[in-house]
This record gives sequence, structure tokens and C-alpha cells, in this order.
Amino acid sequence: MPIVDQDFYNNVYFGETVPADIKFERLEMRSEEMVNQYANYYFDSHNLDDLPLEADRINVKKAVCAQIEWFIDSGGVEELANTKQSAEGISHVTIGKFSYEKSAPTTLPRGTAQRSNAAINYLRPTGLLYRGVH
Repeated sequence: MPIVDQDFYNNVYFGETVPADIKFERLEMRSEEMVNQYANYYFDSHNLDDLPLEADRINVKKAVCAQIEWFIDSGGVEELANTKQSAEGISHVTIGKFSYEKSAPTTLPRGTAQRSNAAINYLRPTGLLYRGVH
């Protein structure tokens, strides 16, 4: 069962409009996978109801929504596959109608480029980013 449904995304989070050519379910699934990675795979063996505080459950939902928004702003999940990387760094990027060629070698790694800072910030107070640290 998804962590976030389109009703929560639209009416509680007030997220950006999902373009007609992008399926919300696909964005939600990929965003949920990313948030699970950020949370050190907590949701591989737990579900949202296992979190003790309602505020933490809401923040996890908002983190998924923030990641969905990040994907929408980036042109969708499929656009991330249009990144070509060479030994010197990313040489060509296409996101929606935007295209950029021959970047400097200091370009961020592809994994970093997929991360929504807002999603990370929503997870900070939940403790999920720091599991295992005592």
C-alpha cells in the first residue's frame, strides 16, 4: 500500500500539479523508494504505522510528497535516465525542454542530483536518517 495517495498530495501537502503525461502512481512509488533509502531502509521491515508519533508519520508522507515534487520539477522519473556521464563528469543533461552540455568536472554525482533536500529536511525530526547511531 502506498505511503501517499493523490488526495493527500493534492489536498494536504498542496503539491504541484502532476502533468497529464506522468502517472502519479509511478512518481509515488519511485519517491517512496528514495525516501526508504534516505531512512536507511526502515520501511523494508516496517510500515508507516510502526512509527510511534503521528507527527513522524506526517513528516514521512511529506517527505514522499517533496520527492514527488522534485521529480515533477526535474521533468519526471524518465528524464533522470537522459543523463550521460563520462570520466570527466556529466557531459550532457536533458530535463524537459532544458538541455546542458559539457559541464565542469565538479558536477555532483548522479545519486546526489536525485535527492530532494526538502524530503531530507522532513525526515530530520523523525530520527529515520540516524538509525543505528547512539
